[in-house]
Amino acid sequence: MSEHDESGGSEAQSAGNLPAQLTSLVGRARELAELSTLLAGTRLLTLSGPGGSGKSRLGLAVSRAHRGDYAGGAWWVDLASLSDPDLVAQHVAGAFDLSPMPAQAAAAAIARRVRGQRTLLVLDNCEHVADETAALIAGLLGACPALQVIATSRQSLGVPGEQLFRVGGLAVTAPGDRTAEPGAVDLFLERAAWAAPSFKVTDRTAAAAARVCRWLDGMPLAIELAAARVAVLGVEQIAERLEHDWRLLGQTGRGAPARQQTIHATLEWSHRMLNPAEQALFRRLAVFRGTISLEAVEAVGAADETERATVVDVLARLVDHSLVQVVERAGESRYRLLETVRQYGQEKLAASGESAAVHEAQTHYLIALAERAQAGLAGPEQARWIERLDAERDDLRAVLDRQLVDAPETAGRLAGLLWPFWSRRGAYQEARIRLERAAALADRMTPAVRVGVLTGAGVLAFLQCDYLLATSRLEDALRIDHELGDRRGVATVLQRLGSIAREQGRYEDARRQHERSQAVWEELDDRSGVAASLDYLGFVAWLEGDTARAEELGTRALATFRATGEAQETAAALINLGAAASYGGDAALARRRLDEALSISREIGYQEGVAWAQHELAILARREHDLPGAAALLRTSLRLHHELGDRWRAASVLEEVAGGVLVRLDPGRAAELLGAAEALRDALQTPLPPAERPDYERAVETLAERLDPASLQRHWDAGAARGLERSIPSAIDAIAGLSSPDAPPWRHALADLLTEREQAVLALLREGHTNREIAAELYISPSTAGVHVSNILRKLGVRSRVQAATLAAQLGLPSATAREPLSPAGRPVRQRP
Repeated sequence: MSEHDESGGSEAQSAGNLPAQLTSLVGRARELAELSTLLAGTRLLTLSGPGGSGKSRLGLAVSRAHRGDYAGGAWWVDLASLSDPDLVAQHVAGAFDLSPMPAQAAAAAIARRVRGQRTLLVLDNCEHVADETAALIAGLLGACPALQVIATSRQSLGVPGEQLFRVGGLAVTAPGDRTAEPGAVDLFLERAAWAAPSFKVTDRTAAAAARVCRWLDGMPLAIELAAARVAVLGVEQIAERLEHDWRLLGQTGRGAPARQQTIHATLEWSHRMLNPAEQALFRRLAVFRGTISLEAVEAVGAADETERATVVDVLARLVDHSLVQVVERAGESRYRLLETVRQYGQEKLAASGESAAVHEAQTHYLIALAERAQAGLAGPEQARWIERLDAERDDLRAVLDRQLVDAPETAGRLAGLLWPFWSRRGAYQEARIRLERAAALADRMTPAVRVGVLTGAGVLAFLQCDYLLATSRLEDALRIDHELGDRRGVATVLQRLGSIAREQGRYEDARRQHERSQAVWEELDDRSGVAASLDYLGFVAWLEGDTARAEELGTRALATFRATGEAQETAAALINLGAAASYGGDAALARRRLDEALSISREIGYQEGVAWAQHELAILARREHDLPGAAALLRTSLRLHHELGDRWRAASVLEEVAGGVLVRLDPGRAAELLGAAEALRDALQTPLPPAERPDYERAVETLAERLDPASLQRHWDAGAARGLERSIPSAIDAIAGLSSPDAPPWRHALADLLTEREQAVLALLREGHTNREIAAELYISPSTAGVHVSNILRKLGVRSRVQAATLAAQLGLPSATAREPLSPAGRPVRQRP
């Protein structure tokens, strides 16, 4: 039965006292269906969740949907106003219109009233009288076999047989998503229209509403309070203010209970029910912005060993009170506070006088975690440590921001520990910002801390192809490493200086730096370091075209990485070896290596590896004439390289898009992209690697055949002027059709697929000519024209002349009037100037 079903006039359906539902229930269809199923299989169904999650409204909705099933009626009892827990039974008896009597007698009277009739009892807001309510429910269920109870409470009641249903926030879906069920944004927009009849839903207001709802974790009460402010503020203003002043969520109307007229009042209601130990842990956990591990709860939430011994029990009670949420991440239970709850907790923390001590404990905990992670990232548990630090990302940011102002030495230490994580995770831009902020204060750090910051800043600048700054930072770090006698630091910096030289085409310098690094790693007896140097040397070798040398060096490196279990390094070595095999002519071996590298990279979240492996796989696909496959790989590779800020590889991918895919299909666009790539290489001072030059030169030769010199130069110059930011969307758009699942089954470029005569026929088809008209234009018989048309349709994988003409236009085939005329022999007739 629907929650809004008011049909029927029997006494059974009208029995009870369920209140009217004054406002619509938005976005709870799934929950209502699940609650209906649970109600059919249990006698006590408890809806538990934080204040403002909509437990009462949901409990009322499911009760109204099923009230016709209860001959004894559906009875609603709101316990929120009850201040004396000893009066629970009498309060419930009053709902049945029973005369006032002592508690024990009241319970017995309720049982007699219910008797053998199937009855539903709904007890709303039980948390502050949980023990007494639980005792009453247990007694009634034992005495009344036909009784069912629905309870709403911020904590479970603990009655045997209780079915607990946790109520969370509404889903926050993207505005305009027609496939999604109604959710948080729909609730906001509906209530905003109630608050301000002039309110208009636009793309902009819907996007701002989604921002508000995400910040409020989809909690219905908070959303309604925020929406009410539309009467005096714009939605974007509400979004901005909420992130700084959560008390904006104030009174909306006199009809709501006092505890629901502000979020603050709702939280005060919950906080008063906590004992001192629970209040202490609650306010200390408010220091965390993201999810919290149990280890962090113990390290930061417990002030001493005595508290540490009981912290798990206290945490469990906070979860039961719905003030702390349990979330699963990578098989681990973690904890979080809703944003409004966290800000309320921060106020309590500030008022307690513990704030400085708790912040210090959090900083110490995260630095200790980062130190352990630094070692873990270099071993077989890379993926686990990346996931672990990623889970702490919000709090790492908060500590870095706080300490950079108050304690640069501490912030620098943490930043220096974190740069390997940032680089492996692909967070290049964020890492650069934070490391450069720390580097600006490097003179306030000790040399041991300063060198970590400078090394990290140099590495991340290199990864985003800012070679001048990268070299400066790394050379400063190298000098300090020498002064400190840190040989490991020296080897690390030499490797990165060699990488800069490699990308700038200074291959002899690159080899020299990598070999110096290798010597230091050998001196330190560091197998992984030696393997890394060998892998870098193999990278230089295949770029220069020495695939045999690359194979020998890469194979040695890969064997070590497999033995040590270093997943990212294994993936990188496989990509280098895959490229060496590809350019060496062994496509099958190259594909096996690159497929494995792509699989590993995806599994550990190594974005650079994903992008790089797909680029090299696209080259193989293009050589096998699989243009749809190549286009799909290139689209993802180009997008990822651009997001990372890796402009050196972005240039190579642009060149492959242009020269490998578009050169025959859309020569004008291909010339533009090659012009953009050339301008980018000139700006970066990174010449085309020798291994990639033959493909590039063939592409340029083909363009010269397809375009007249003036047109070629015009397109080339336009691409150079357009720049990288505008060229990447252009490239992705150009190959979108080929990589679409709806695209025809292309296996060859157009010029390779059709004969010159067939291309001429297709050009005339594009203009709508009949077979007879084509025959007259090309000096052939109509039957021969018909054969050509049939062959074209078959080769293009289309069924009609219209589809063939449309495809010809999409692929840039010149129209018949733009093509050179054919002689009766089928060859172009050169026109005199």
